[in-house]
Parts: sequence; C-alpha cells; structure tokens
Amino acid sequence: MNKFALIIGLLAFALGLGAAQYFISRPSMSADEGSTVVPVVAGKFGGDFTLMQGSKPVSLNDFKGKVVVMYFGYASCPDICPTTLSIIASGLKELTPDELAQVQPIFISVDPERDSGDKLMAYATHFHPSFIGITGSPQQVQQAAKQYGAYFAKVPGTSAMGYTVDHTSQTYLVSKDGQYVKILPHNISKKDVVESIRDAL
Repeated sequence: MNKFALIIGLLAFALGLGAAQYFISRPSMSADEGSTVVPVVAGKFGGDFTLMQGSKPVSLNDFKGKVVVMYFGYASCPDICPTTLSIIASGLKELTPDELAQVQPIFISVDPERDSGDKLMAYATHFHPSFIGITGSPQQVQQAAKQYGAYFAKVPGTSAMGYTVDHTSQTYLVSKDGQYVKILPHNISKKDVVESIRDAL
C-alpha cells in the first residue's frame, strides 16, 4: 500500500470513529423532529430548584406527579415570550380537564429586578389560568437556568424600558417523576405542545 492510500485510509477510519462516538453520546431524539429527551443527571443536568412566587418558596419537586411545562423569559419581553407562551397556552386549552389536572405550567422570570409578586403572576395567568410565575434572586435564577442549559443576559438599551434581556427560547417538559426532561425548540406549534404533554402523561 502506498503512502497516499494509507493516509486516506486513516482519515476515513478517524471520521468513522468520530461519527460513531457522536451518535453514541448524543441525547436521544424523540419522535418530534427537533425535540430532545434528556435524562436528569444529578449535578449535570436538570433536577430540583427553589424560587419564589411572591413571598412563597416554590420548588420543582412540589409538582412531582405532574408533568411540568417550564419556560424561561420575562414579562417585558416584546415578542418571543408572548408568542411562545401563547402557543403553550393554546396547547393547554386542547387538553381534557383530567389531562390538564396532571400538568403544571411554570413561567420563570429571568428579570427579577422588574418581575415579582402580583405583577409576575398576573402576566403568567394572562396566558392561561393554570400558569404560575416564579423568580428569585439573580443568583437563584442563574442557577436554575444553568441546570437546564438556559441562557440569559441583560442588554443595556436607550428606550423607556431601560434594558432588555437576551435569553434562550426553549420549552422544557419535566416528567412526572422528575427523571426526564424533553426540550422543545423555539419554533414549536400547538400540536407539538399537545402531543408532547400527552406522551409525557
């Protein structure tokens, strides 16, 4: 075998090995294109956290036995948050009363400076009465977001709002036992929400 053929063979082997490692290590994909089901691994991904609903502490574990539909955003968000929350709400309205009783939608504000107490709950329940709105100190919110791979950052502005917040726009479905998280991408539809919740139930 000449040197050129040997080099080509080694490159092909390396590429094949890399592809195999990728498909072995990647999270399992669900039936819905673009969504991912990820096992909760303590200290690495997912898990419990505690934030505040006004003056009342609320933990994710409080909702064990229900499918939790969770979204990180903020009440002053001009477009992405209201659009996604409206889609989630439209999906919730398609559920039967028995199904809805087994679901807890949660809106987590990444803007605790402006979102708190009655204002946050009023914003969340505007989309659907079963929503709750929670937040916490910047450090607490950052920790909860980090656990689920969510990102946010304050962006200074010159408008009357003062600043905006850049953030990921993914919807997280936590299984009834808290062991799995399904991540739905930004461009979800009502059908995606309904099917994903019913699969989790």
